[in-house]
Amino acid sequence: MEFMSALGSQEDAYRPSLFELVAQEKLKELLQPAVQYVLAIYAQRYPRLLLRVVNNHEEFYAALMLLVERHYLKEWGGSFAENFYGLKRVSTAHLDSIKFTSPINSQSSPALTSREITKSLLVLVGLPYVKCRLDLLYQKVSGGSASSILGDNEQLEMENEELANPETSTKRKLVIRLMRLFKKVYPIINFLYYGSNLAYNVAYLFGKTRYYTPWLHLLGLEVKRMSMNDYRAHYDKAAGSTQQPFSLLKNPFGAVSTVFSKVIEFLKVLLPMSIFFFKFLEWWYSSEFSRGGNTHNEDGENAVPPPEKIKPDPRGTPLPSTANTCPLCLSSPINNPTALPSGYVFCYTCAYHYVEEHGRCPVTWIKVNNGAEDLTKLYADVM
Repeated sequence: MEFMSALGSQEDAYRPSLFELVAQEKLKELLQPAVQYVLAIYAQRYPRLLLRVVNNHEEFYAALMLLVERHYLKEWGGSFAENFYGLKRVSTAHLDSIKFTSPINSQSSPALTSREITKSLLVLVGLPYVKCRLDLLYQKVSGGSASSILGDNEQLEMENEELANPETSTKRKLVIRLMRLFKKVYPIINFLYYGSNLAYNVAYLFGKTRYYTPWLHLLGLEVKRMSMNDYRAHYDKAAGSTQQPFSLLKNPFGAVSTVFSKVIEFLKVLLPMSIFFFKFLEWWYSSEFSRGGNTHNEDGENAVPPPEKIKPDPRGTPLPSTANTCPLCLSSPINNPTALPSGYVFCYTCAYHYVEEHGRCPVTWIKVNNGAEDLTKLYADVM
């Protein structure tokens, strides 16, 4: 294929592959559930401090990412996830004015303007927040997964009754009609949202467009790999700022800004670690280890020992001398074998009639509280 042969070509050494771009998108998708999980864990210990944060997680996460993304766009020229994979955003107008293809003697790209940073923040933070809120609203209006199973006839009947009721306010009727319209229109909007992203991904894969999402096309920004000069320019700038001494009393804003920048830079390590921690716990709680499950070897050294066998009661029916024989009717082999909660096996007919009449095991005299419901049928591979 064309795109496979172009992956290693020097036609544009700074053009990232679609796989790199999809990887950074997946990293962004994992951040929110990881942060939410960590907050939920600590909210159990400090409910007074974190309960409101957990209940308003979407707003908290949007505010957090607004600070993080603004820092990375300003300092590195790319979002947090893009910078994690060594990518940056470059204006299409700037790329058209220079030949930005050769990795040799390439100059560092100019920093994003304030306008480009603001527009990027709207797409990186504002758009996902609005999309999340619309998804929650649609789930609430449509009734969620229960409505797809049970139907939404009851909800429609209640809304029709409200609309037909003359005492219902005009505002309430307007809200009902708008929610019905939203319920019909939003799936189409959702389809166009994901469909346009998919179309741009495929077009980018085959080299038909310079943008892998429609939002970058609207912003006029392309995603490129960072060059050595980009890294050198950033670290030279950082080294120059650290060489200038500052005083907390003389310049408190500068001191706080420096500390804040260092903390956000540390997020490059902290957030991926939180994602790893989240996925590890997700695996742990879905495995046998968290349930104290079967961790023994093939010899069963560490297996949980079975409970002790319940001894027969002297007043009960005596056990037959041969195995696979019903203690009640003495038929061998046992016909349609059925076990009682005591662990002893009888013919199904014998066990059913005895339990229904006496309500206990005929051998151990242990009560069978639920009657025939406690009978367990056995099969040949269990016997």
